[in-house]
Amino acid sequence: MVRFIVAVFLLTGLSLEASADPAEQVDLLVTVKLDNGLEQAGVLTVVKGDAPTALVMLMPGDPGVLRPEVVDGKIVKSRMPGHTFVRARNLLVRPGLAAVLVDCRSDMESCGESYVMSKERFDDVAKLLTEVKRLQPGIKEVWVAGHSFGTLSSASLARYGAGTFDGSIHASTILFIKSSYRSLVGYDYSLAKIPQLFIHHRNDPCQGTPYAEAERVAGKYNIPIVTITEASGQRGGPCGAFSEHGFVGAEKLLMQTIADAAERGIDQFRR
Repeated sequence: MVRFIVAVFLLTGLSLEASADPAEQVDLLVTVKLDNGLEQAGVLTVVKGDAPTALVMLMPGDPGVLRPEVVDGKIVKSRMPGHTFVRARNLLVRPGLAAVLVDCRSDMESCGESYVMSKERFDDVAKLLTEVKRLQPGIKEVWVAGHSFGTLSSASLARYGAGTFDGSIHASTILFIKSSYRSLVGYDYSLAKIPQLFIHHRNDPCQGTPYAEAERVAGKYNIPIVTITEASGQRGGPCGAFSEHGFVGAEKLLMQTIADAAERGIDQFRR
């Protein structure tokens, strides 16, 4: 019998590298036309005057539709203002590292499950990435990070993304059968040929994302899992953005872990 061993890298309070002050960051709405006449958009956030060499493409949770408005270099409106990635992306961005909040395609009011798991979704996001690289030609390293429903995208993009993405991060992954979305129940993570990392809160209360299931799947596929235990200010439903599911009170830890993976790879978490 083959026994899989996975490192459970426990994060509580630790010394964090400084992200850039939000006042020193600028948002840019990037939109590309697709072959079918539709549009794929995202918001690029960089430190003013910086030439980043690494990029993280952030895939938000349900419904995955942002429709952001940017005025004077700042997001002023979004359909998902409280989502973890929207509210905390500034903690990720720093000199050398940029982020893109990825919207759903222009024809969708909810990013459909079958679409986000498809090659078509990969093609749409890849075209957005091409435009981002045109704007920031110094980018050499590109990672994907998904949260909750967004982990369907991070898994699918990892599957199709060899040669396009350098790694994929799955946070609060929907793996359990007691969920509205079941594409990752029994999913074969070995289909990805790029490095992968799980990040999960030990006390995630959402019924579709129990910690034990993330730990089991990480072990099965020998993917490192970073366990976060810190939390504060919890409010709202168990699957909401302001429970442990959304890493409330642990946003700095979450974003630092994503930054560390994008800048130094996942082997650091194999301990």
